[in-house]
Amino acid sequence: MIPSIERIIGVCLVLSMCLTTHCISLRTRIRTKTGYIQGFNQTVLDREIATFLGIPYAQPPVGSLRFREPIPVRRWQGTRESTSFGKACSQPAIYATAVPSEDQSEDCLYLNAWVPKGGCKRKAAMIWIYGGGLIAGDVRDYNGKFLAAHTDTIVFTMNYRTGPLGFLYLNDNEAPGNMGLLDQYLAIKWIYDNIKTFGGSRRKITLFGQSAGAASINYHILSSFTRPYFQKAIMMSGAANSDYGYHSPTEALSTAYEFANHLGCKKGTVGETIECLRLLPSSEVSALQLPSNPKAPLFFRVHFPTIDKNGFITQSPKELSDRPFSRQIPILLGVVENEVSFFLTYYVGVLKIPINILSGIVNREEFFRLLPLASASSNQTLNIIAKHYLAPFLPGEPPLYIDVVDDIGSDVIFRCPVVDTAQTLSTVNPKTSYVFGYPLVDNVKFTEIDKRVSERMMKYWTTFAKTGNPNFRHDSCDDWDQYGTNARKYLVIDSDCPQDGGKLLESQCAFLKNVLS
Repeated sequence: MIPSIERIIGVCLVLSMCLTTHCISLRTRIRTKTGYIQGFNQTVLDREIATFLGIPYAQPPVGSLRFREPIPVRRWQGTRESTSFGKACSQPAIYATAVPSEDQSEDCLYLNAWVPKGGCKRKAAMIWIYGGGLIAGDVRDYNGKFLAAHTDTIVFTMNYRTGPLGFLYLNDNEAPGNMGLLDQYLAIKWIYDNIKTFGGSRRKITLFGQSAGAASINYHILSSFTRPYFQKAIMMSGAANSDYGYHSPTEALSTAYEFANHLGCKKGTVGETIECLRLLPSSEVSALQLPSNPKAPLFFRVHFPTIDKNGFITQSPKELSDRPFSRQIPILLGVVENEVSFFLTYYVGVLKIPINILSGIVNREEFFRLLPLASASSNQTLNIIAKHYLAPFLPGEPPLYIDVVDDIGSDVIFRCPVVDTAQTLSTVNPKTSYVFGYPLVDNVKFTEIDKRVSERMMKYWTTFAKTGNPNFRHDSCDDWDQYGTNARKYLVIDSDCPQDGGKLLESQCAFLKNVLS
């Protein structure tokens, strides 16, 4: 029998209605597993973005919960307003970008979401973890609305504890260490548990971060805690094997007792020491995590990840990285320029060096006073390193010494550990690894080329988040090749069409490894 036109139309209507029900209609009032939240709409780049700010993912780590692993937030009644950022976690005012004290709080474990509206497929999600040396950082510096609007990707950010509040280790369940990493883990798990509510897919979650954020992601890759809750990772200028990425339990315990003694809290028992530290204002604990006149390098005198009592980190980063991965994870790694410049403002003040950082004015004598920032090595070793890095400059054309310090410190502390991590991961995690060098970050003056490079970088990131491969269709530039143990290919993303290269920083890192070993 030939079907009637009415029947065909009816079938089409039914199919259309069925298809429509699969399209995602996101409202600004949604129900999460911990309660209702009320966000707001905003238009960004002609795209409507549902925005949710200040969503709690853990109970406030105050009072008896200070120095403890985070506890999941309790379910709340009614609807929670999610229209403004939570305060930054307590931190010292040691950088030019320091967060004002009135914008800090120990009650800081909140996350944020930017969700592009429209579409019938569940969207990929990207979770940003900020850097700051595990000493400082503020999620409000990273507004995800532009990335979400430009790439049709859900963007999440979260605050986490840093310094002693996030990493104090006293080999006790009351101060187990790695609380900041466990904050991140709990936020990632909350996002995973609720991603469908935001129109996202549990199978398309990517972690991305810079500096200490990248080092944190390295730990999430290595830890059995977090690994089930994401599929891809982007690590920019940071790795767990860097100087600020790990302390042995012995070093961490020594740092903790030195810190407690500095605050007048080193008591007869661990319990008494912790109780004394809990009675101090959080602002005082954060502000005094660094002595008033510390010696460089900064990274050896503060609280960092270690093997903890909760089992989040069970071995050193090297031991963990050398083990074959139980599940292959596509990874994109990179290094950036001027990484150490973030910390130089602190040292210039501490060492009382009268220079203008922005213009790079510093003489040779002051250069050698700043040089220990790069490494806790002997003067003889530092002189060898200085000679190597100053060699390319011609007589009569003195270098900008402040830039040379930045270059040495960035290689020692950030870049070479990333290159070493790329080499290791390409062996034990051979599925997919991509490496980039010197992308545009933190520029003050943005040219049209800068904007195009930024757009390309966002395109790489989100294409990788969606597919596991950063290369996108209809791109007139060369493809970004995978990194391998032999060719070690990478991409320099600093122009309209990035240039590829091989064996990133091979000579510098080989030299430093030989000198510092």
